[in-house]
Amino acid sequence: MNKLKTLTLIMILVTSTLVVAADEEPIHWGIIQKIMEEGFNNSHIMEDVWYMTDVFGHRLAKSSSYLAAAKWAKRKFENYGLENVQLDPYEFGIGWDLEYTSVNMISPQYMPIIAYPQAWSSPTKGKVRGPAVFINFEEITSIQDLNQYKGKLQNAIIFSAPKRVLLPSFQPDAVLLSKERLDEMAQISIIPESHDRKSRYAQTDGFPRQKIIEFMLSEGIAAIATLDQVYDDGTVMVTLVSRNAWKKGAPKQPTSFVLAAEHYNRIIRILEEGIPVEMEVELRATYTDKDLKDYNVIAEITGSDLADEVVIIGAHLDAHIAGTGAEDNATGAAQVMEAARILKAIGVKPRRTIRFALWGGEETGHAGSRAYVAKHYFDHDTKKILSEHEKFSGYFNLDYGTGKIRGIYLMGNMCAMPIMTEWMKPFQNLGMTHVVLVPGEDIGSDHVQFETVGLPVFPFLQDPVENDSVSFHSNMDVFDRIIPEYLIQGAVVVAGFVYHAAMRDELLPRK
Repeated sequence: MNKLKTLTLIMILVTSTLVVAADEEPIHWGIIQKIMEEGFNNSHIMEDVWYMTDVFGHRLAKSSSYLAAAKWAKRKFENYGLENVQLDPYEFGIGWDLEYTSVNMISPQYMPIIAYPQAWSSPTKGKVRGPAVFINFEEITSIQDLNQYKGKLQNAIIFSAPKRVLLPSFQPDAVLLSKERLDEMAQISIIPESHDRKSRYAQTDGFPRQKIIEFMLSEGIAAIATLDQVYDDGTVMVTLVSRNAWKKGAPKQPTSFVLAAEHYNRIIRILEEGIPVEMEVELRATYTDKDLKDYNVIAEITGSDLADEVVIIGAHLDAHIAGTGAEDNATGAAQVMEAARILKAIGVKPRRTIRFALWGGEETGHAGSRAYVAKHYFDHDTKKILSEHEKFSGYFNLDYGTGKIRGIYLMGNMCAMPIMTEWMKPFQNLGMTHVVLVPGEDIGSDHVQFETVGLPVFPFLQDPVENDSVSFHSNMDVFDRIIPEYLIQGAVVVAGFVYHAAMRDELLPRK
């Protein structure tokens, strides 16, 4: 039998099985009605998002703003009446708190610069004035390329990349997924996935960046400047100064700033004409290295006859430094909290325990969820599956902005398709209409840690709105970007799905 006929036969058999299974999946319509009434008529979600963003700010992992937000979320869960509420500690590394930053061009004319520090950057020694110097790091191939700068870089602000060509964009900033696009996403592809992708963190073939930085630091530079490579119009994406900069014993980080592309380009153009540029920079920041722990926030609605089995809904609470972490990911965290509030308010009595998790350190390599999985489900050191693994039903994840929930990803779990299709029916009039077997793009988030050890995971599919085009990891990821009705819809959907998962006779199927 050829491969195409074999594939067709398999799909017929699987589809037949799924159709039978779908008829056996009950929907708790009475509970769904109560969830909708509570979620739509008494929502607390915008209050929660506002507090997370405007009051606590960026919530960088292990920063004082993150810890304050985590303690606040713990109190909220307790006030809702949840059980086993805790700040769950895990080993993280060194904390970093931003206190003040200022970047200015002094001459040939004064200009305040739109710039943000990279997290874990070293602070300056007060205000530092010095020349802007362009050294393209991509062109450094050996230490000999650096020797020409010896004795010439004291207090210099190093512009480390070429200017960027900015072109007008004729695409809308905000995007909603059309039915045609959702239909396309839901199609099952028979083209094998390529396995030759390079890691986003893969080393380049050039001279090691750390060696360049060590040379610059030895020469007494004031700071390194780079430009945003994604956004323009004054929007700046700021991620991390380097991987694992927070780890105890990591190499010293330079003072590093990411500049708005337009401001960066202006300075480079002036330098290209041989005109000196003087700058003034200051960064005040504090390191915390006595306690290396960070915290997840965990809360539960305890189950009844299947209480030792668990369903988890999670979202990360931490964020990057430039904005206030609104779409990434106060929206998801607030939906998790609101789902917990709704379910307690209507007095559900689930069979399985429903666990609500706000993860720390997602933006630093999924640190919080990675540690949680290692503690409960799979010991990465011994490579052993832990006892809680067999009692785990499913993990649902929220990490994709303010967009309305339009469907759910199965991450290749074909056997879950009829179940999710049934559970989606009460929410079709709210815009949730599609089950997608495999995402067509990287949707990496905390669910990856569960999926890697063989546990069923189901990230929600959301409209991107502006998350990919304006706010993702940028200074524009702020409260003003949030659409209230979409968040309210999402919390209702989330509450319905986790409740149904907690009420099934069987655990959710695994791949």
